[in-house]
Amino acid sequence: MKIPIIILNWNGIEDTLECMESIFAQTYTDYIVYLLDNGSEGDDVTILKGKYGTNPKVQLVLEPKNHGFTLGNNLILEEYILPNPDYEYVVLLNNDTTVSDNWLENLLRSAQTHHADMIACKMVNYYDRKRMDNAGHKMLNTAEVIPLGYAESVEEWNTPHENMGACAGAALYSVPMLCDIGIFDEYFNTGYEDAELGIRANILGYRSIFEPTAIVYHKESQSVSKIMNYEYLLKIQLNIFYSYFKLMPMAALVINLPSLLFKYFSILIIDVLFIRPKFLKIMLHAMYRTLFTERKMILKARHTFHDKHKPISTLKLQQKMEFFLWFDIKRFVKYVILRRKTEFERY
Repeated sequence: MKIPIIILNWNGIEDTLECMESIFAQTYTDYIVYLLDNGSEGDDVTILKGKYGTNPKVQLVLEPKNHGFTLGNNLILEEYILPNPDYEYVVLLNNDTTVSDNWLENLLRSAQTHHADMIACKMVNYYDRKRMDNAGHKMLNTAEVIPLGYAESVEEWNTPHENMGACAGAALYSVPMLCDIGIFDEYFNTGYEDAELGIRANILGYRSIFEPTAIVYHKESQSVSKIMNYEYLLKIQLNIFYSYFKLMPMAALVINLPSLLFKYFSILIIDVLFIRPKFLKIMLHAMYRTLFTERKMILKARHTFHDKHKPISTLKLQQKMEFFLWFDIKRFVKYVILRRKTEFERY
């Protein structure tokens, strides 16, 4: 079974070359890499042509402009993957990763053994290989999609388990599933598109699994910290609201409305009491845009989705989500303990 692997390069040639070398070392060799250059500057395209232009395991796709993560992957999916009846699965992989030599073999085995349509890899910190980066997603009943495992010990993540989707930086997807539910929503650009896709798939009854033997070492790009500005944080909150109100069945919205109102009202109160004007402004701005500026667009996306698809029962969906209060209490306790430990070590 030939497995297509999609990798995007954008001004990251050194990372891409290292990533490709780890793929060429795979124990499972029936694959083809769709390597898209996303409008890189400098010598990236020349180097890619020289290294892989005649390699039968690499299909180079050269775009003159940067389409971002969402559109870049959608371009390959629409043109090369979904129309091909020979492809049962597709793998997405960030270029700033390297993979273990049995990574692809274990991904395929996990998908077939667990009858799963999404597989989340065991993403490990490239620089500190005792620490996790990502083990897939879970979802709170108040809309947030939470990355699993971040900064935790790799030894705590050695058992397969169901989750609410995979980080698209290292994930396997069923091609028939994507043909049914659609590919990445182009409301997003770079970020949260994988979370929305995972929620969408779970709501429609598809299964997502974390596979601990499919190991990926991720360099955890520092670029996000450089753009952690008002617009970026606002977009994150808008993405959360958009995904939730687009996808959640009406019964689930009604059941979770008290939790939703309590959660976000509490956030506003905390921002006022602790004098956090920036975060207060972001939340109010996100609420305003969701309720007024983007309401018609969200409703249109919601109607399109629910007119075409039949979600699983609300009971099953509720069981897949975690009650927000338990999670927030655990997060608060963990923060307090970590803060006290840091202060103790400082003195």
